[in-house]
Amino acid sequence: MIIDLGSWEAGYGDGLLDRPSECTPGLDQFSYSSGYRQARASRTRTQEALLLRYIRSSMQGSPQRQGDTSRLIII
Repeated sequence: MIIDLGSWEAGYGDGLLDRPSECTPGLDQFSYSSGYRQARASRTRTQEALLLRYIRSSMQGSPQRQGDTSRLIII
């Protein structure tokens, strides 16, 4: 299978910018879709990482009652 880089980059750009998947005429459908799905997966992982970072930072700054030793561990 040969991937057309121009079509892949067009799909990746649309997926990264959260645009609808619309492969225009002249682009390779498979390459475009592959780039689009890769960008969407990358966005999802980035959003999950940001959410986990926010949760961890908000838990570190919260005051604890004296003697309270319970912790939330997210793996």
